[in-house]
Amino acid sequence: MKLKFLFLFLIIPFICFCQKQLTEDEALSLALKNSAMLNASSLEVDQYKQLQKTAYNFSNPEIMMESPTGEFQTLGVMQSFDFPTVYVKQHQLQKQQTLMAETGKKMTENDIRYQVRSLYLSVQYQELIYKQYKIQDSIYAQIKASALRQFDAGQIDYLVKTMAETQAGEIHNQYIQTETELLVLKSQLQIVTGLKESVTAVEMKRLSQAVNIATVKADTVAIQNNPTLLYFKQQEVLGKKKLSLERNRFLPGFTFGYLNQAGRDTPMDLRFRAGINIPLWFWQYTGSISAAKTGVKIAEQKAIGQQQALSVEMQKAQGDYLKFNQSLTYYETSGLKQTDEILSAAKRFFESGQQDYITYLRNMNEAYLIKLRYAETLKNYNQSVININYLSGNL
Repeated sequence: MKLKFLFLFLIIPFICFCQKQLTEDEALSLALKNSAMLNASSLEVDQYKQLQKTAYNFSNPEIMMESPTGEFQTLGVMQSFDFPTVYVKQHQLQKQQTLMAETGKKMTENDIRYQVRSLYLSVQYQELIYKQYKIQDSIYAQIKASALRQFDAGQIDYLVKTMAETQAGEIHNQYIQTETELLVLKSQLQIVTGLKESVTAVEMKRLSQAVNIATVKADTVAIQNNPTLLYFKQQEVLGKKKLSLERNRFLPGFTFGYLNQAGRDTPMDLRFRAGINIPLWFWQYTGSISAAKTGVKIAEQKAIGQQQALSVEMQKAQGDYLKFNQSLTYYETSGLKQTDEILSAAKRFFESGQQDYITYLRNMNEAYLIKLRYAETLKNYNQSVININYLSGNL
């Protein structure tokens, strides 16, 4: 029996403290390392770097055996080339495709950073209101038990007892829902970080990153480093390189070769041949050039559209930041202090008999509602900072 008690005494601390506290930066680092999408983006960059070697893609030489005079067999070889600038343009195009893949990787990383920071903030918020509902649940359970005893003793009527039971039941229901939502969010954080054990976040506080409102107001400037916008602009550059390549393909090609078409004693300098490939069927080239021009226009319009969308999002994020910053400042300077005073006074008046159950419950509900509003405002403020940093590419 003593051994069993000792075993329980030793194991309980491990059960109680099995959750791993994770900072936001740690969660972000693990998520980036664990992201299959980011790994795929890295491989795509490697793939385009490997494809750069194919820019100078000469056609295979043609080797032949012929009998030009019918008296002997002679060996010949022919090699065709595009106009030299075609290979230069192909190399430039491959380099731009590699740059686009690198920009795509930055876009993916920025998206992951945004998702992880937002998820981590949700866990912080849910943990905060979970703790608050846990405190409320305990207090309201005590009030309910006290009301039942006083009702049985005939000190309060049925309405007051029912009010206490209803309030306690409502708070307990919110407590259970909050606990369930918290478990779901923690599971999501485990998935993105690749951790096996349950995690808990650091206490939610106002984000310390300073937001330059003067910069934020100039939304078209603030979003210039947004990876998504840079990706669309890189598509525009890529389209122009494709157009340049198609124009150079309209230039003539060349053919060089060696083939003896006379007797064995034909001089060496008469055995070589050279030719030029004239782009006679011009319509196929003009069609490709026209399509490439249209591709540039499409890319330009997509870049403009993306910039407009990001500007709208930046304006909204700026408005949210100003709104929630003002509200949060109110709570931090006076709102929370007044809430604590309300709770303290309500408890004191109730215990001294100066307040009935209904008034006490109403005061408590109002005070805890303010605390919940503060938690929600703090979360919304932090989210607005995350949104601004995401849109400006500074996450």
